[in-house]
Amino acid sequence: MTTFGPTVQERVALPGESTGLGQADGGFTAADILGMLRRRLVTIILLSLLFSAMAVGGFLYWWFVIPGYRSESLIELISNVPASQLTVDQERLRREEHESFVLSQAKLMESPRVLTKALALNEVQGTNWFESITDGRHLLWLEEELRAAPVRGTNLLSVSMECREKEDAKVIVNAVVNQWYDTVRQSSTQFFTAEALKAARDERDGVTRQIQGFREQLRRIHDQLVPGVLEDPINNIVHQRARKNAEQIEIQEKELALLLEYQAIYNNPAGVAITEEDRALVEQDPQILQHQAQVSILELTQAAEGEKFGENHVAMQQIQAQIKAAQDALNELRRQKVREVRAARLEQVNTAVDASRQALLLLKEDQVGAEASLQDQSRFLRDYKLIESDIEKAETRLLALEDHISNLDRIQRQQSAIKVNIAQPATEPLVRSSPRVMVLPAGIVFAVLLSVGIGLLFELLDKSVRTAQDIVRHLEIAVLGAIPDVDDEEVRIPNVETAVAHEPRSMVAEAFRRIRTNLQYSAPADRQRAILVTSPRPDDGKTTVACNLAMVIAQSGRRVLLVDANFRRPGLAGVFDKPAAPGLSNLLIGEGNLTSHILKTDHNMLDLLTSGPVPPNPAELLSGDTTQRFLAEAREKYDQIIIDSAPALLASDALSLATMVDGVILVVRANQNSRGVAKRACRLFAAVNAHLFGAVLNAARVTSGGYFREQLRTYYDYQVDAEKQIGKSLPEGNASDDS
Repeated sequence: MTTFGPTVQERVALPGESTGLGQADGGFTAADILGMLRRRLVTIILLSLLFSAMAVGGFLYWWFVIPGYRSESLIELISNVPASQLTVDQERLRREEHESFVLSQAKLMESPRVLTKALALNEVQGTNWFESITDGRHLLWLEEELRAAPVRGTNLLSVSMECREKEDAKVIVNAVVNQWYDTVRQSSTQFFTAEALKAARDERDGVTRQIQGFREQLRRIHDQLVPGVLEDPINNIVHQRARKNAEQIEIQEKELALLLEYQAIYNNPAGVAITEEDRALVEQDPQILQHQAQVSILELTQAAEGEKFGENHVAMQQIQAQIKAAQDALNELRRQKVREVRAARLEQVNTAVDASRQALLLLKEDQVGAEASLQDQSRFLRDYKLIESDIEKAETRLLALEDHISNLDRIQRQQSAIKVNIAQPATEPLVRSSPRVMVLPAGIVFAVLLSVGIGLLFELLDKSVRTAQDIVRHLEIAVLGAIPDVDDEEVRIPNVETAVAHEPRSMVAEAFRRIRTNLQYSAPADRQRAILVTSPRPDDGKTTVACNLAMVIAQSGRRVLLVDANFRRPGLAGVFDKPAAPGLSNLLIGEGNLTSHILKTDHNMLDLLTSGPVPPNPAELLSGDTTQRFLAEAREKYDQIIIDSAPALLASDALSLATMVDGVILVVRANQNSRGVAKRACRLFAAVNAHLFGAVLNAARVTSGGYFREQLRTYYDYQVDAEKQIGKSLPEGNASDDS
């Protein structure tokens, strides 16, 4: 058995399918979005009508029930300083001061002090606005609804408020403006400025005294610091510690050398080396010199007596004995003196060791004190830096206070140079200020946009496979064709499994002929002899596709064998009204041959092989060598083999057959199979290296955005026109017979 890989598969696009970049990279093109809108057109229209009605209703309610009337008062603030007296810089400064004053007055207008006085007036408490607030939070509502702001490019301050009643807005605005005017006239503003100026100056004096205290602390700390530590504090402290450590190490090394020398002398006094100086000192000892003189005298006597008596004389022997005794005494004396030198050396070394230990002890005590001093220096240095930082912050605060005091001085000076006048008191508004007429079209536009957004959201949240574009985009396989739902057909199809035979002029039959054509061009004929038809789940229409595809191929003149390999739920025998008979399962277990189990159908060139008795192990039976031998025998007798199998996600039967046939057709039911289910089925076939010819979209519904609406209408309109043309071309009698 030879299987062919997917080397010739071509994608066959449906009419209306987008082939832009959006299909290749998984994104959305303008055509995709337009298709989504068309598919959800009914939903969008209904939602648009609903939301537009809500917008219109809300606008009418706002217009007639809770309209808004705005009343405004204008306050003029004019500087008395003539422009001719000012330079350019002075003019800019005066303008900034004026703007600052206007903003201050606007804030004062909205302050609780002024608003509380206005709310206490009888005319304000008698308004409908005041009575409508039942929770007692009149001040909060007034702060929220009253607006006081400068009018750009003018010397005017605008105070406005919107209420449901025309009279209420005028009364409340005038009350607030009058209370503010009384406050300004009583010079409360100057009083507040003077109080702020006094507080700022007191704070400046306090900061100045604080800086002086910090500087006094710095002076005291500076007196306690070692000279030069401020210039390079880290290196200075490190060098001091390093010097002390070096002195300690040097004394310890000397002590160690003396201890070694003392130990050597103490353990082996005779082994101590005698220097030339020590030998000279020993030879210069008076006793040594005296003994040396005695030896010399005896040697001179021996020389004199030797000439007189001879060497063997008794006197000479006595003299020699005296010389030897004197020489031995001299040597013994020398050894004694050397021992005395060694003892003196040991005492000297011992004394040096004690002195070294004493020096080391004093150095350690000094080092402890120095370390404490260094720690004190580090602490002083840290405090010094902190105080310097505090001084810097205090000086920054002092500069800010100086600027603040300067600004307050200017404000206090310019207050007397600004004239406050109520240019226009609030009047009763003639027309409503809200809602504006443009709110209604804006609300309708928003309703339409919201409906479109909800429609697109529904479309994006729908994860089912609905169109051929979904198969191409998400499954990345070719689309062989799409079968319309029989409920949308204009002709009645009682049995969709045999629609090609019984309703050959229906759109469903035409769709199967299109699938046959696309399948022929998807691969060479010798590479599509055996085709497996399956689906991800049950009831997707794979049996319908297998039957109609077999019929339409048989109608093209090819000998077709339709095989029912769905041992789980066989159905082909019922479609063709055949009794239960031996079939595929008998053939695979070795009972009979292919010819003995073939059933002839009522359709020319189409034979049927039923499933036979249900075996206990369908997957093992289909994956055996007998299946390959069966397919090889069927290829010799038939031009085309169509196999209907179990769903791919429910049983492994389809996967076993997929490795033996030339290719697989995956049937996906529109609006029933989700993209994830279809993807899992494709991955299963890819895992066994099966060749997918493509997918067939079954039961595609006619929707406002669907491809079949226009195609169905055009298809049947075209057939009606064709029948009329045929009727005109026939003789009158024949035409009446056909009718």
